[in-house]
This record gives sequence, structure tokens and C-alpha cells, in this order.
Amino acid sequence: MNENALIWKVIRGELDVPRAAAALGWTFVGYFDETKEAHVLFANGGDFTNAMGYVQGGILSAMLDDAMGPALYLQIAPDTVAVTIESKTSYLRPARPGKIAGVGKVEHMTASVAFTSGVLRDSEDNVIATATATFFIKKGDVAVGPVIPATQ
Repeated sequence: MNENALIWKVIRGELDVPRAAAALGWTFVGYFDETKEAHVLFANGGDFTNAMGYVQGGILSAMLDDAMGPALYLQIAPDTVAVTIESKTSYLRPARPGKIAGVGKVEHMTASVAFTSGVLRDSEDNVIATATATFFIKKGDVAVGPVIPATQ
């Protein structure tokens, strides 16, 4: 784990949670270095439901990205950026609005590419969706911003 990673500034409250993650109700729960897993929680109040009242699938994909991304960012240098270049989501059951737990894991990483996996579970521990993603990793100055304060 890289304790100087930019994401720690978000976790410690020194930077605002990115707006997309904030809209999903993203909260960091913990990181487990031995398994390279980041645990996060989403509090979905029902703003992103489809006509049937379930969380829309694209929102679940975004949640998975916001679980896998932190797992990777906790592994890379602070002057490094990682961007998703491919992602595949499998939807296993409908997701109702409410608390959704996410786990992101770094499966393998080279100097320029990382392979991750993610899983979302409902409040009854049922698997809702899984994903795999490939990230491109690039060293260099990472622009932070513009940081737009989250609305209170």
C-alpha cells in the first residue's frame, strides 16, 4: 500500500470526494494490503433507479469502477495516474436502492497496465454484480482538479 497515494487525501477529507462518487454515496471502508482489496460502501437513496424501481445497470458499473479504482490507486505512486481502458460488468440480480457494499481488488499489475476485479453486494450479502477492468498506468504529473467543492 502506498500511504502517500492521492486517494488518502480524499479518505482523510483533505480533498473532496469526486462528484460522481459523491453522487453514488461513496464511503471508504478499508484497505487490506495482503489481498490488495479496497472495501467501499454506497448509500443509494433511489435517485438512480429504472422504471422498475431497481438501480440502473450503468450506475452499478460506476459503483464497481469506484471500488476497483481505489484498490489500484492505493498501490501506485502519488505521481501516477490510472485510467480505465476496458471494463466488463456482469449483472447477477436486481439491486434495490439502499446500502450497497463494494470490494475492488488488484489482480495483477505491471508498470503500465493493471487488471482488477470488483463485486457489489446488497445489505443481505447477496452478490448483485461483478466486474473486471483493465487500467492504463502512466507516470508523470497528475493534475488534481479542478476540485469543485461538494455541495453540503
